[in-house]
Amino acid sequence: MVMTSVNQAVIETLSRRIVSVYLDASGPIDESARARLMEEVVHALAEPVGRRTLTEQGPEQVNAALADWEAQEGRPFGMRLIEIDLAQATVTMG
Repeated sequence: MVMTSVNQAVIETLSRRIVSVYLDASGPIDESARARLMEEVVHALAEPVGRRTLTEQGPEQVNAALADWEAQEGRPFGMRLIEIDLAQATVTMG
């Protein structure tokens, strides 16, 4: 299934929010690491679109991407995505 511009906008908005909340809790990192994390989260959220609902599979996909990123960075932050609320375009992390 081809992703529409609406889906892309939702994914980009949610990804920015996830990365912002995550990095606010993790402390300072360099811009290249931030860009890699953003790319990983966008990819993780885009994967379930069209096959499964974003709210059901998105958190699992994002959490796998966060764990991989942490392993690459060598800094476990422990924060994970709990829920995506598409109605309000919000994310809950803890």
